[in-house]
Amino acid sequence: MGAAATIVAAATAATMAWNPVQVPGPWRLDPADPRVSLADVEREVARRHPVPDIVPEALAPMLASGDVVLFDVRTEEEFSAGHLPGAIRVEPGMDAAEFLRLHRDRLGDAPVVFYCAVGMRSSQMMMRTLERIAPHASAGIYNLRGGIFRWTADGRALVREGAPGQAHPFDEAWGQLLGRSVARP
Repeated sequence: MGAAATIVAAATAATMAWNPVQVPGPWRLDPADPRVSLADVEREVARRHPVPDIVPEALAPMLASGDVVLFDVRTEEEFSAGHLPGAIRVEPGMDAAEFLRLHRDRLGDAPVVFYCAVGMRSSQMMMRTLERIAPHASAGIYNLRGGIFRWTADGRALVREGAPGQAHPFDEAWGQLLGRSVARP
């Protein structure tokens, strides 16, 4: 079993044992603060929304083979700037019933991955929908750890209407974090 398959198998087990406990409390990080890293944000998202996740290193080979269903949980403007190849954009506030009505036929034997800018909105989407969609996604449901920002910071490409894309900064503060993350080796 390859490394990606091992990670997916472990994450599939985690999906089945998932317990939707949201950690309350305010967001503790300022993305404009130069001391805040993308890794800090990833830890905070995981603390607040403990959902099964997948790292870009494991998603990349699945994406290359076409063995994944991707849902982009960002605004139209963000999606238009750049997204993962083959991603389907969904509204960040969509509930489980609407998601299933629109996308149930896309679920099945391939892993399902939600992503957004840093993983917050996609993990919130998972918390709202996981119990309802899990029976229709036999290969597991995951959140892309670090989202588009991590994907880009790791040097991976995005697309935009068939051309190269870029990560949308969301706003000025998050744009500063993105700039620091991409600039780091």
